[in-house]
Amino acid sequence: MLARRELPQAYLEWNRRWAAPFGSDWTRRVGRRWWTRPIVASLVGPFAFQGNNDTRCFEYPWAFDALQVRPGLNALEIGGSLSGFQFVLDRAGCRVVNVDPATESEAYWPLDRPTFDLLNRRFGTRVTLKQCMIQEADLPSDHFDRVVSISVIEHIPPDDLRVLLEHVRRVLKPGGLFVLTVDLFLDLQPFSTLTQNKFGTNISIERLVRESGLTRIGGDPQELHGFPEFNATRLLEARDDYYVGRGWPVMVQTLVLAKPL
Repeated sequence: MLARRELPQAYLEWNRRWAAPFGSDWTRRVGRRWWTRPIVASLVGPFAFQGNNDTRCFEYPWAFDALQVRPGLNALEIGGSLSGFQFVLDRAGCRVVNVDPATESEAYWPLDRPTFDLLNRRFGTRVTLKQCMIQEADLPSDHFDRVVSISVIEHIPPDDLRVLLEHVRRVLKPGGLFVLTVDLFLDLQPFSTLTQNKFGTNISIERLVRESGLTRIGGDPQELHGFPEFNATRLLEARDDYYVGRGWPVMVQTLVLAKPL
């Protein structure tokens, strides 16, 4: 489905609890250089260290709910950078690995071992960072109960995406879930003649599902680009019903895939 404009009360409460998606009001009261100090880090919150589009106010609580989080789960986040979501999963009792080859977060904090280790200490978490492509991360097969990717897939070139999907399928346990959100850019096809912008492309979700080898258990084909049921004109006519990002003009597609038993 597509993210709706009206957030459920449970999502508003989740965002309030974790100061998502931009960090707390303390981010405006305290200079950035102080944010990683012991007391200040907890005041600004785990979401202060990664830049976001405002659509994350839907994506984060939706993903947390879709993951069916419970203590003891092995969780893999793809492209987590310095997002607070991985630290929240850890605080909820999951054993979390973040695979991200980047060296800089969207908020211009360095994505490096010292910074990551420091945030783990500040938030009392033990998230593991694998700063490489997923195929280079030496992840065991049939190991993860959950894999999550929040607005990352649309930035990955097609050949790399196929490799990523192969490894997601490999590392998931049978019955495990792949929960993902995918940006739908309103300045690209099928809404305009452009095929790519500086952020990425509008990928076919139907093809993604097919090439993943996983089973779609969540996500409405009428609201997922690439499915025959998807109708761009009808979607634009109902635009006011959906959450459209202010940072850049996107809607957010959400889906849940499962590895067959």
